[in-house]
Amino acid sequence: MPLNRRQWFAAATAASVGLITVRAAQPAAVVAPDAQRSLRDLRITAIRVTPIALPDPPILAASGAHGPYFLRNVIELETNAGITGIGETRGGESITKTLNAARSWLVGESPFAYRTFPARLGREALSAYAGLELACLDLIGRATGRRVCELLGGPVRERVEFASYLFYRYAADHPTVLADKALADDRGRGDRALDQWGDVRTPEAMAEMAWQFKKKWGFRFHKLKAGVLPPDVELETLRAMNARFGGKEPLRIDPNARWTVPTALRIGEQLKSLPLDYYEDPVEGQAAMGEVRQKTGLKLSTNMCVTRFEHIPDAVRLKPVDIVLVDHHSFGGIPACQAIGDLSPSLGWSLSQHSNNHGGITMAAMITVGAVIPQLTYASDTHYVWLPEGADIIVGGNLPIKDGMMNVPAGPGLGVELDRGKLAIAHERYVKSGMRSRNDADLMRRLEPGWQRKPF
Repeated sequence: MPLNRRQWFAAATAASVGLITVRAAQPAAVVAPDAQRSLRDLRITAIRVTPIALPDPPILAASGAHGPYFLRNVIELETNAGITGIGETRGGESITKTLNAARSWLVGESPFAYRTFPARLGREALSAYAGLELACLDLIGRATGRRVCELLGGPVRERVEFASYLFYRYAADHPTVLADKALADDRGRGDRALDQWGDVRTPEAMAEMAWQFKKKWGFRFHKLKAGVLPPDVELETLRAMNARFGGKEPLRIDPNARWTVPTALRIGEQLKSLPLDYYEDPVEGQAAMGEVRQKTGLKLSTNMCVTRFEHIPDAVRLKPVDIVLVDHHSFGGIPACQAIGDLSPSLGWSLSQHSNNHGGITMAAMITVGAVIPQLTYASDTHYVWLPEGADIIVGGNLPIKDGMMNVPAGPGLGVELDRGKLAIAHERYVKSGMRSRNDADLMRRLEPGWQRKPF
């Protein structure tokens, strides 16, 4: 029997209650054909922005050491139909303020009009926009009973491959780490440590951890986050990893532009004896990257020198890379990453995905990005393995990784549901920690007094 407008709103409201409760997730109701015509009247009635802090181990990069938490902003868009869409984006107080300020014009807008939002947010608010766009796409998917990947043209693959993301690190229960004034949970020593990976700051320890990552998650590609130890030690680390894998697994190295051109050229020549998948951002800037690429003949990749559309003209001229690691937070949403995919064949590029610390909503979004871009043929990065099991803010456990692959979630929208209890805990942790922005140098200088980000 056809539903009238009032009945449809009531049914949609009742269905949406199960989407965001702490109870086990219920499948979202598919809107009846007659009711779908009312989607043109769908309007945003409220936005909720929840800044959160999720636990992070002391992993190391060229920027320093990760503190006890990483920050994210969770977005909920409510509608006059009682359906709520969810998004997640980068953390930090400035993005929280940008999202909250959007309330003044966002209420009353159609979620279908998300492509009009960037002009009202400003050019420097791409991360905030990416979170809003994601919430709109999730909302539209829930309202229509479709997955986000189907709204964006359909998946070209249902399983998306990810690489192991291997960081040098201190033990999670290192005394300096546990003495951090921002710590706002009950982690401790031994069995109470955040994780059991221990101290990994030698080639042998990294090779063993890489092997354990493969056993646990089945990764086939392995990326070393470099720019931490002396370059020759990091080269030896890759060699130790290669020996552990019997020379059969593709390797990547990412010094985060901490090396000089002479260092990158010298190490690059040595990398030719290894099964190198790509050489990521060894040096800073497109001109230096172009020089290393031309002189070594290696495949270079970036998530640093081509991160926005305005970087493309110089990249055409300087030819710094073969592979671009897209990130929907930097480029301005998932359709923007699809546009990079459309351009990439004419630019001679292949694609992968960049990652920063994130929760399950962004993980679902990254799987979606990998599913809808045919040109994204290199296994993507993800920090998700560093988020302790059960620490995510979605209903159920962390999304599974098997054989290095993640399945596109089956439910409508992004296919994941907020666990409101876990969200509340993560927000309380944010408040108590006092952290409002990322500062990797702070912990690093306490672990290694006098540390500076000097080039190698």
